[in-house]
Amino acid sequence: MAMPKRVVIIGHGPVGHILLEHLVEGTEVPLELTVICEEPHLAYNRVAMTSYFQHRSASELAMCSAEWLVEKNVQVIFARATQIQRSSRRVTYEGPLVRGEIEYDELVLATGSSPFVPNVSGLTTDRAPGIFLYRTIEDMEAILARAQQKGVRKAAVIGGGLLGLEAAKALLDLQMKVTVLEAAPTLMSAQLDMTGAELLRKRLMKIGLDIETQVNLQEVLSNASGVRFIRLEKEGQESFLEVDLLIISCGIRPRDELARQCQLELGTRGGVKVDGCLRSSDPHIYAVGEVASYESGMVYGLWKPGSEQAEVLAGTLGSPSAGLRYHGSDLSTKLKLLGVNVASFGANAEFWQHRIFDCQDGQANWCVRSVLEGNKYRKLVFRRLPSGGRKLVGGILVESVEDYQSLCDVARCGRELWGLETVVMTHGPRANPGQIEDMVYPRDFPAPVLDMAAMPAVRVVLVGYGPVGHVLLQNLVEQRERRMAITVLCEEPHLAYNRVAMTSYFQHRSVCELAMCSPDWLQEKNIQVIFARATSIKRSHKQVTYEGPSGSGEVGYDELVLATGSAPFVPPVPGLASTAGVFLYRTIEDMDAIIARAGSARGTTRRAAVVGGGLLGLEAAKALLDLGLETHVFESAPHLMPSQLDSVAGELLKKQIESLGCVVHVNVQLQEVLSEDSSGEICAARYLENESEWTLDLELLVVSCGIRPRDELARGCDLDLGERGGVKVDDFLRSSDPHIYAVGEVASHEGGMVYGLWKPGSEQAEVLASTLGSPSAGLRYHGSDLSTKLKLMGVNVASFGESAAFWHGKTYQVLHDDEKPCICVRSVLEEGCYRKLIFKRMPGGSRKLLGGILVNSTDDYHALCDVSRCGKELWGLEPMVLVEGPRVVPGRLEQSFPQARL
Repeated sequence: MAMPKRVVIIGHGPVGHILLEHLVEGTEVPLELTVICEEPHLAYNRVAMTSYFQHRSASELAMCSAEWLVEKNVQVIFARATQIQRSSRRVTYEGPLVRGEIEYDELVLATGSSPFVPNVSGLTTDRAPGIFLYRTIEDMEAILARAQQKGVRKAAVIGGGLLGLEAAKALLDLQMKVTVLEAAPTLMSAQLDMTGAELLRKRLMKIGLDIETQVNLQEVLSNASGVRFIRLEKEGQESFLEVDLLIISCGIRPRDELARQCQLELGTRGGVKVDGCLRSSDPHIYAVGEVASYESGMVYGLWKPGSEQAEVLAGTLGSPSAGLRYHGSDLSTKLKLLGVNVASFGANAEFWQHRIFDCQDGQANWCVRSVLEGNKYRKLVFRRLPSGGRKLVGGILVESVEDYQSLCDVARCGRELWGLETVVMTHGPRANPGQIEDMVYPRDFPAPVLDMAAMPAVRVVLVGYGPVGHVLLQNLVEQRERRMAITVLCEEPHLAYNRVAMTSYFQHRSVCELAMCSPDWLQEKNIQVIFARATSIKRSHKQVTYEGPSGSGEVGYDELVLATGSAPFVPPVPGLASTAGVFLYRTIEDMDAIIARAGSARGTTRRAAVVGGGLLGLEAAKALLDLGLETHVFESAPHLMPSQLDSVAGELLKKQIESLGCVVHVNVQLQEVLSEDSSGEICAARYLENESEWTLDLELLVVSCGIRPRDELARGCDLDLGERGGVKVDDFLRSSDPHIYAVGEVASHEGGMVYGLWKPGSEQAEVLASTLGSPSAGLRYHGSDLSTKLKLMGVNVASFGESAAFWHGKTYQVLHDDEKPCICVRSVLEEGCYRKLIFKRMPGGSRKLLGGILVNSTDDYHALCDVSRCGKELWGLEPMVLVEGPRVVPGRLEQSFPQARL
């Protein structure tokens, strides 16, 4: 048995404990866990800290017990870590009763944050009695003791954010007169716009809270008995506020002193710089929670992001084959502040980082809808899509939060909205028809926001005009912040056409049926198209050289986009690349050649084969069947569609395809393609199947064995490439050259993942269009899942997952519980239908849907996609109901329960 990996966690706050809960649930590798806990208490719930003023019991806040830690074989050292010795992998610690060193194989910094104290004269907690932080149980006890002293009646809180208002609530409950001092123009300025914040201020003042905004603290005055006055400046006027008790709640700063001391890389705002695996610049040191700076910029100060990071880090440390990655968190939150229900939600962190919640209608391609009625306020922000639909980006809710969770789900899932959906969402679940009609038929229409004609044009050159390139153009022409002069270099003789519907060409044989745009549309949008192949990029001159049927030349750019797509992979099999009658399955010209070959096939066999049993290979097989050819499929894996389906689904698909007359060969190794000596035309294929050699006479062979990114232009100009090829890009789709971008099948996101599906390319195009045309929106690409639903030769097939890790880690292939740690599998196979859902066991006893496979039972595919992407926790019967599907009868569901024996 392998030696356990020694994992040391510094910090046992809420996030550190959630990490422990995940690690002790079961891992691929054995772990030996040690926690260094600086506080005198084990992990407790800081979110519920204000409740301490009622129950005054530390046990009410406790998240675990000493007995639980002993049961789980977790060693706890009550001490403060003082130094990390990276070369020897040791941590030095010092505590009231113990000091020493501990060795580690992997080290986790979960040191959290400390309150920020403004640099104001006299504002210190260690000199003057009556000045407090609002962070620990010891802080709460000290505040209570001060409040109970005789004559202490006036209090102030510095900071009008979430925690500051929580502190104000606690002081009000202690029967004190409370003033909130906020430097910003509004309360909760990081979550609310002006309207929402003003509504909140009025409500809070009605219950007796004094609120001062836009104030500058000049000095805090104290005497021997404690704090006495705060000298303030507001709008040029100086004043004094008398106080007996003062709480500082001005935000947090990551506790990264250990990281600084051992010279780890830090984020731009402090904190330990981590990647998508929560790994620091030292491959054996990780950070999680408020001390982690994801992508070197974002430090989260909320519970949910820390929990999501802990889940990913537990996978990284204990179950690396799962391939989990952290892609950032949204900052959605819903709470009751002194009796006022307030919520702020968004699709991702950019909604708050770039203050999209402050946007007005028409700004940077945003569509803003709001309703203010009495003490209720709803504001939703949508993104206008080229298709005419809308996508919910986020919103603000005050005293109208009943549908908060469903709005969060819609925003996170990125579902397109049509018709009246946006209006109905804005008014909420209790709106009356008259209100909705007023919004649909407004009396006043907003005026245009920006005159773009006066702006200098940015020269954008797009190399490649496939489907993703066209989606990019559709999004670019909708942008509102920058005027662009767009030129497209199109290598194919056709404008962009729909490759997803390529097989339909065998029926209609019309290029127009596949076309995604017309020359008229391009002319209307002032887009220049050059039918030519780009041959080189001169980065120093910002020029692209091209050659085409009508001539050659150069075009200059300010911003260059590579959308060159991919090329089919042809395995190195003798005769496969050089024999007449062997075809690729990629372009309209390929389709025409296959049709011509099938029409000229006059042999006795009229037999064709497809090399590759993936999505495209089965599409090709369907086309060959429709052309009247006897069709065979060669797949090297043990079952069809190995990148999307497990063995059960693959076998079921095989049987149903074979019932249509197609012969499927799996576990095949193609040995050689044979040709006629005289003509060089294909005559047969020699292959190994189940270790036996066979020869199959053929007149036509189609190769569909995957793709390789067309990155030759990037290689020629020395751009950084991904591990598997493709142009390495960041979350803005920017390459190693700040003026060159890549999108679609040629883009390697984070240097590793090249997507070969339509949806990821479309999502990348949307982000890149915003990067180029509306940079203030701050959109980032966080990766795509590989969910897909299609009809293959009459068989409905779907594979879905929460993220690309579901496929990278081969989680979709798991058939039984606990083949992977904490994985729970539920499946139903009957009458040609197969449903398999894969859940993750969560520490609290709930389940989280990771993904699944559906064959001939795909009615609820989109709903299941939404549940998995949103990360919703499932309880009770919910997982079982999802597995059985939308059409299950109650009796059937009851039979799946084990009967109790009396």
